[in-house]
Amino acid sequence: MKFDETHTLNKPAASVLKMYSDRAYFQRKYVTLDGVKDFEILECESKGDTFRIKHRSQQRSDIPMPDFAKKILGEYNAVIQQDTWNLKTGVGRLEVELKGVPLKISADMKVSGSGNATVTFNWLVSCSIPLLGGKLEKLIADDIRAKSAADMVLSNQLLADY
Repeated sequence: MKFDETHTLNKPAASVLKMYSDRAYFQRKYVTLDGVKDFEILECESKGDTFRIKHRSQQRSDIPMPDFAKKILGEYNAVIQQDTWNLKTGVGRLEVELKGVPLKISADMKVSGSGNATVTFNWLVSCSIPLLGGKLEKLIADDIRAKSAADMVLSNQLLADY
């Protein structure tokens, strides 16, 4: 399932990319977000124009789950996420793994704008479970959309430091 999300942030793209390439931003963000616990940064590196960070946490869904989904997804799910950015072009990729769940979640990202920055997320959610895969993809997409607004608000708050 493909879908797009857009965030408008209250500083220029250069400031947003500075934030997105700061380890401390991720630490502050995921410790603050509701429904996230046990956050840990696994890897973080900056080489030339490339920044990459990989982290794990336990995350709760923000939407009601039907019974079939509760059997696949628990109240909290172990999530491993990797964000990679080309700081020169403002293009990035986000990859998410839910431990023990046959889902692939990714987003191509782009930061642009000299006034208020726009961050576009082109999401792809795919599930290999026969018959239920499409329904699970839709639930995960709905959960991402539900969390998107809170993520944008928090990112705008944290952006004040950049």
